[in-house]
Amino acid sequence: MSSKQSSAAVAEAVASCKLKKQQRRRLAAFDFDHTIVSQNTDTVVRDLLPSEVTSARANELVENDCWTEYMAEVFRLLHEQQVPEARIRDTIRGIPEVPGFVRLIKHLAKRLHYDLIIISDSNSVFIEEWLRAHSLADCFVAVFTNPAEFDASGRLLVRAHHQQSDCKLSASNLCKGRVLEHFVIEQDLRRSIRYDHVFYVGDGNNDICPVLRQRACDFACARKGFAMEKHLLRNRSKLKLRAQLLIWKSGFDLMDQMLALPQLQTPQGPSDRDADGDPDPKNEAPEVTRRASAVAGPAKSPN
Repeated sequence: MSSKQSSAAVAEAVASCKLKKQQRRRLAAFDFDHTIVSQNTDTVVRDLLPSEVTSARANELVENDCWTEYMAEVFRLLHEQQVPEARIRDTIRGIPEVPGFVRLIKHLAKRLHYDLIIISDSNSVFIEEWLRAHSLADCFVAVFTNPAEFDASGRLLVRAHHQQSDCKLSASNLCKGRVLEHFVIEQDLRRSIRYDHVFYVGDGNNDICPVLRQRACDFACARKGFAMEKHLLRNRSKLKLRAQLLIWKSGFDLMDQMLALPQLQTPQGPSDRDADGDPDPKNEAPEVTRRASAVAGPAKSPN
């Protein structure tokens, strides 16, 4: 190829490559059990087993803190006891919300135009079933959890979202901090979405890691009276939490606190904004693969 042809090819490529203007948005990331729903989905389904049914394998896994493997054994026992798929799904649908969370999620997604994600150590079948039952499935751009599915015989199969040993604050099958960090970076690099503020909403000890990775402009939202709040308050100076801490009792309470924040008084409308803060009418909503962990399998740990 001549230099003239090469120059023409480069010019054509540049002309056809329309760089996306940066979108300025807000993100809310949610835990699921005891945050959106009022119970632990795993233990609720486990309680469908007759009290006398157990296995040495299950006891061993609990003792070794292998929770995902333990639940796989529970699901095997449920199948062995002929507990049908329909009963498991009905049980999940019947779990009540933490008061106010359905309203909070819909308000953030549909009126305030936040991007919402879930990062949970539950599984994709339970989360998707509950979200559909409460008309919330379209509120979330992504759900990161342990992939699960019912096989042809009706047995629920579950596998780890990923395997990790670097983060001592997290379970081996899911480091929520890594998931949140990677999502934010991917949104920036692939979709030119920059989050001005990130809210992380949780309740347990496995929600500590993600909030320790937040910036000073972000918000760590801990449920009052639960392990996350107690751990953060007891060790706040030691942990060097940069995010602003919000303590919530319900979805109604959390929404009131969020709406009152002075940093959020300037609304971000449904049309995303460019790098200068001006609306960009040509911009489309971000195309994030929904429930990627359930479809594509567990995420690979970086080398």
